[in-house]
Amino acid sequence: MGISVTGVEPGNTTVTINSKTSPNISKQVPVTVKSRNLLAYGTAEGNGLTATVNSDGSLHVTGTATSQWRGLSWTFPCPVQGTVILRNPTSIAGLYPSVKFIDAEGHQLEGQVTSGSNAVAIPAGTVSLRFEILSSEATPTAKDGDLRVQLESGDTAHEWMRPDNTSLRGGCELANLWPEYQARTSFGITLTPLGNGEYKLAGTCSQSFNIETTRELEAGTYLAPQCQIDSYDTYVEIRDSTGKNLWRGYQRDTEIAVPKAGTYKFMIRFSPGKTVDATFTPRLYKLD
Repeated sequence: MGISVTGVEPGNTTVTINSKTSPNISKQVPVTVKSRNLLAYGTAEGNGLTATVNSDGSLHVTGTATSQWRGLSWTFPCPVQGTVILRNPTSIAGLYPSVKFIDAEGHQLEGQVTSGSNAVAIPAGTVSLRFEILSSEATPTAKDGDLRVQLESGDTAHEWMRPDNTSLRGGCELANLWPEYQARTSFGITLTPLGNGEYKLAGTCSQSFNIETTRELEAGTYLAPQCQIDSYDTYVEIRDSTGKNLWRGYQRDTEIAVPKAGTYKFMIRFSPGKTVDATFTPRLYKLD
């Protein structure tokens, strides 16, 4: 024997169960009806955009993103397993909502869910989800509109409903995938980590050399914002395992196509006889 309860709307209530054989026996059972919308979000501001929550639980987004693939994000514990699907019946042209999968160390796992795509299986090791609203325009334009986005279990999209949590404070940055360098002094140059991905370089270089570290990258599209340290004499660079250059820090904000998963070098390159005294923050973001 089983009991099926269908909630009309999210909230707390009780269900009274009466015995057919003993009418005087009954039991009240507390029931919590949860939204089918698995997202969590709230007020957020950054990268030129501001999000507030409307009375119906939808998001109102205003402002102009500072650049393409910049915007707002919210990270929250992953509430389900299996497959999920994303839909936004009310959208804003030029804004791109998606949900990415995050592991216990804060690293982004392979795959993402986007509106209009098929259902996606949540990868093993997922601990959190990151809901992002990013500008997809090469030259972002001003926005002022409402977004209704719904993430739900399964492979069938249903009518939009407000999430249970609309008070989650949002952030504004994608995860910085540029690996860390350790403090060191080599050939007259001292590298000092300052925290939050920022570094200090000081000294006069006695010979050409590189400071290197590596990171595994998935295939996909990445963004490397310009990171010019000292003209063309001291700069950061990304190379693949064959030594092919993918990007140099004095280039403009550039989308980088990583053709296959593998180990990539993240370098700081120095020219001899040059004096440097600068702080810099190299960054790499995964866009898909």
